[in-house]
Amino acid sequence: MSRHIRWQATLALLGLLLIGALLSYATYSYTTVEIPARGGVFVEGVVGNPQYINPVLCQYNDVDRDLCVLVFNGLLRYDERGDLQPDLAESWEASPASDVFTFTLRADARWHDGLRITADDVIFTVELFQDPDLPVLPDLAGLWRSVIPTKVDERTVVFALTQPYAAFPDYTTIRWFGVLPKHYWQRYRPGDLTQAQLNTQPIGSGPFRVTAVDSQRVRLEPVPQGFPTQPMLEAIEFRFFGDYTAILAAIERGEVQGISRVPPELLAQAEAMPNLQLFTSTLPGFAMILFNLTSPNAPFLAEPTVRQALAYGINRQHLLDEVIPGLGVPADSPILPGTWAYNPDIPTYPYDPARARALLDEAGWVDTDGDGVREKNGVVMTMTLLSDDAPTSAQTIQAIADDWAALGVRAVPQAVSFAGLASDFLMTRNFTAALIIQEYLGDPDPYPLWHSTQLAPNGQNFTGWQNRQADIVMEQARITTDRNLRRQLYEEFQVLFAQDVPAIVLYYPLYVYGVSTAVKDVEIGRLNEPADRFRTFPRWYMLTEKMTRVERRTLELDKWPE
Repeated sequence: MSRHIRWQATLALLGLLLIGALLSYATYSYTTVEIPARGGVFVEGVVGNPQYINPVLCQYNDVDRDLCVLVFNGLLRYDERGDLQPDLAESWEASPASDVFTFTLRADARWHDGLRITADDVIFTVELFQDPDLPVLPDLAGLWRSVIPTKVDERTVVFALTQPYAAFPDYTTIRWFGVLPKHYWQRYRPGDLTQAQLNTQPIGSGPFRVTAVDSQRVRLEPVPQGFPTQPMLEAIEFRFFGDYTAILAAIERGEVQGISRVPPELLAQAEAMPNLQLFTSTLPGFAMILFNLTSPNAPFLAEPTVRQALAYGINRQHLLDEVIPGLGVPADSPILPGTWAYNPDIPTYPYDPARARALLDEAGWVDTDGDGVREKNGVVMTMTLLSDDAPTSAQTIQAIADDWAALGVRAVPQAVSFAGLASDFLMTRNFTAALIIQEYLGDPDPYPLWHSTQLAPNGQNFTGWQNRQADIVMEQARITTDRNLRRQLYEEFQVLFAQDVPAIVLYYPLYVYGVSTAVKDVEIGRLNEPADRFRTFPRWYMLTEKMTRVERRTLELDKWPE
């Protein structure tokens, strides 16, 4: 009997213990929260390998450009609106004539080795850009060779320009001008810079420093003074791949957590991956069809009415929704929306094939022999439509050729190499029409592309457009620092451009970024360049920890400013 009672007592005690454990678990579950924890390395796949993690040499390679933006600084930087903000310089000012610019460096600006950044470093970097033995982009070298730098004191540099240029401060951003530490680089002659080991073991001043690099990867660790708050992740690692397809496969295997860019041809595959989150933003630039206004093979392109008709004849929405989905958003101006100089009230050319046909008829271009192609005075409306050999470019010009064929205009699509398009056709003006994508970062100054003094082969005005009123507007805008006046001038330029149609602006390109769902709190806003995808990096996290609600509340109170 007593044994039976003891057995019942034991069962009762076990039951009480079990209930207590369940209640404790429930209490813990309901009074704790999961919060981000510090730690973890974000591994991103990129296509290609770094050659020069050096802001003087990095303009030719996408991986180099990303790394330079993260490791170095310019005097100024762009914010999310594309406006200039202080970077290494705490302030700057321009002379009334826009030909002298004074920059004052931050007192706390330091290299990753702890030494102070001074005016000597800035002037040393300018002199490198000016040296003819250094393989710098020709236009960039030409700009800096027109600048005379002067050291006023350890923190003040004055740039005197040989001619006024209101957009000059934009060329002091990291995109064009990253400052190098003189005490490391002065040992090299400019002609030997490309061979320096420092190109892959850089000492910079930016938010990240390179801590390891080999043939497979490069590791970047955040510099404490580079961020307003300590990042949650301990490092970024770039892994090098031969193509983007291989990166997507590595994401599926869990080897990397990001893809630096999702190209349009892989967008559907990326969207179907359940463990991949995609982020989209426009990039500064635009795709356009350039016309050679002086081509003897297509004299009809010299007529503004014909160019207007061709603009009305392109179905942009179908192109961007069906032919090249995910590649861009419709565009109407060579100055970007959302920037201070954009004019939303310019003439536009929505898809209107009936209007296009009427304009061609009015201009005297008609199909008299019934072969489906218009002609006038024995000249047939036939031209070659060039592009680079990227798959999406070839698809684009084919779709446009089909649209124009419906108007009675024959365009023969021809894809060539990217380098060949520039050197063999555009620079020599040996083309009738061509699709190009033009990067457009910073100041909206259209002078290099559209002023009559910039005709090819020495300039980038490949169309041969010459409009005296547009020239005057661009010239005036270059020599004033009054933004309101510059805005008015650029608004007028956009109207003149839209009326004359020296080129058809098709779309603003989209940048699609892919990150594993294992990485939390990722956001990208407006990008000035792809490396801006890391702007919100301090908030990203991969690890979590449990914390009671009371502990979390205490933590939040501790962080609250007094």
